[in-house]
Amino acid sequence: MKKLSFINILLLASIIFFTAGYIIYPLISLLSESFISQDGNYSAAGFQNMFTQSALDASFNSVLLSVITVTGSAFIGILFAYIIQYHRIPFKTFFSSVLIIPVATPPLIGVVAFLFLLSENGLVSKLMTHVFETDAGFINFDGWTAIITVHIFSFYPLFYLFVTSALKKIDANTIDASYSLGASKLKTFFNVIIPQLIPSMIGASLIVFMASIASFSAPFIFGGSERFLTTEIYSAKINGDSAGASSLAVLLMVISVAFLILLRLYRKRKSFEVRHKGAPRTFVTGHKKSADVFSFILTSLFSLMIILPILTLLYLSFIPEGSLMRNFFTEPLTADNYLKIFSEAQFFTPFLNSLEMSVYAVIITLIIGVSAAFLIIKKNLRGGNFLESVISLPYGIPGTVIALAFIFSFNFPNLFSGLTSLVGTFWILPLAYAVRNLPILTQSAIAGFHSIDPSLEEASFSLGANGFRTFRKITAPLIFPAVLNGALLVFINSIGEFVSTILLYTYSTKTVSIEIYSQLRMYNTGAAASYGIILFLFVMIVVYFSRKTLDKSVGVS
Repeated sequence: MKKLSFINILLLASIIFFTAGYIIYPLISLLSESFISQDGNYSAAGFQNMFTQSALDASFNSVLLSVITVTGSAFIGILFAYIIQYHRIPFKTFFSSVLIIPVATPPLIGVVAFLFLLSENGLVSKLMTHVFETDAGFINFDGWTAIITVHIFSFYPLFYLFVTSALKKIDANTIDASYSLGASKLKTFFNVIIPQLIPSMIGASLIVFMASIASFSAPFIFGGSERFLTTEIYSAKINGDSAGASSLAVLLMVISVAFLILLRLYRKRKSFEVRHKGAPRTFVTGHKKSADVFSFILTSLFSLMIILPILTLLYLSFIPEGSLMRNFFTEPLTADNYLKIFSEAQFFTPFLNSLEMSVYAVIITLIIGVSAAFLIIKKNLRGGNFLESVISLPYGIPGTVIALAFIFSFNFPNLFSGLTSLVGTFWILPLAYAVRNLPILTQSAIAGFHSIDPSLEEASFSLGANGFRTFRKITAPLIFPAVLNGALLVFINSIGEFVSTILLYTYSTKTVSIEIYSQLRMYNTGAAASYGIILFLFVMIVVYFSRKTLDKSVGVS
């Protein structure tokens, strides 16, 4: 461990305060609350809720949903990553951009888009009724089918991105060698390519499983009578059963953390490194040099499926209020929904709230995440591995659990709440967003620090630059791309956050995701769709300018 300066000591104190006050303390409060009965006495009766039939069904359904989501997302993500990397198809750059659209689409927007497209009163049903003059009531996009479809739509891009990155690093000589020894393409894929994708697949599986088991939007809107842990926690909380809600939250946390530990152990056992001389050759001579028609058609159809829900959302944002219950194909399109949002404060405030809270969440995660990564990697902080594990803990804890833990922890004045009650205030939401997304930015910053050649900083010191100047001129520009990517993910996750928001918001702190849900409940389809399109376009604009900034920082013209 290197000697810490006064500024580094202040950074370490801030990190310890944050992790103790907003990660460890809330989880202890949640665990403690699960032992308190409704009469206010300590009792283990609350944990009996874990073994009721409804809790067991909810646990089974949540785990099963996550496993199916990981499997389906892996199949689709790996398939199209392989096609884009190795097959010759026209418009490859365009398809590559379309395939990652769901990454920039907040989960609730995906849910709403599919709801408007395939529900009983959705666009497809109305279109069939209008064209064929027949009842399309047989279209029933609900339950498990709807939830799995929305989940795979939302999460397959993670496998696509992880596997694409891994495929680009595979030396094509190993694939050609397999072909030259008489192996078929299928055998080469499973025996040569897949083993080199295992680290990336495990990383993607970890993220998708955690996101799926923590999902609230799709099970809440499409689940019906099906039980899932996130919806059961919400139902228990709004019905005043705090002990039941907290015990179910603890159960959900245990399942998530157990999977996190098991997958990390598996990754350590399966980790390996492929060494080669020079830069790997990425073009495979054994593949067709002509365009692959089947791959082009398959990619085109799937890309259409990705774009169609967003186009549906765009179209429905121009229909008159309440027209979803009528035949809106016969009614004129209008921009009234957008005009209402931008002209009336009560409708524009949720968007401003979401934007402001997301910015604060990004700032908090930047300060804590980059500082922690700096001390762990550059200062070889004693206990750095433990600190990294504590900061990474929210990664395996669903947003519902974090929200519930915050309610129990900050419902009364204490040191970490600024000697006031945070529940019902503006600040509890960006704090919850920051805690939930802190592992993302911290790991991004750690990756950035690891990528720096130590000789560059040593050269700066040898030329007389002090630590601050070296960090500003050498270190900061080199970690900027990794930190920017992490901050972008934090912003996207926060601005459309619904899972924790629904338990923490009040009327004055209503966010755009809550407003979309409120409009849906009032059957104001056009207004809900308008909010969805505005949020989607805003995120896409932020992603575009972030990528432009990133390209400039790394010298890409």
